[in-house]
Amino acid sequence: MNRKQLQELIREALGGTATHSAAELALDSVLRAIQDGLREDGEVKLARFGTFRLRQVAPRRLLLPGSSTPMQLPTRRVLRFIPPTGRENKPERPEKT
Repeated sequence: MNRKQLQELIREALGGTATHSAAELALDSVLRAIQDGLREDGEVKLARFGTFRLRQVAPRRLLLPGSSTPMQLPTRRVLRFIPPTGRENKPERPEKT
């Protein structure tokens, strides 16, 4: 799913009477709030949806393919999404026929 499809879903959820710019503004507001929360706290928890968490990844060494030259990857921050663990949030499996 891409940004345009998300905007269309938001527009439909608002009753289909909302403009495309209103749906775009709603999506931008949610995404900006998630970014701000990650910047401030390093974690954003959304009930019944999941948790976005920034994680520090330690530096590591690797060998470049072909030349086998060693290279050092620096420390970096990685965004991780953790889905909820409750049973009510799991997608239903299709019945076997």
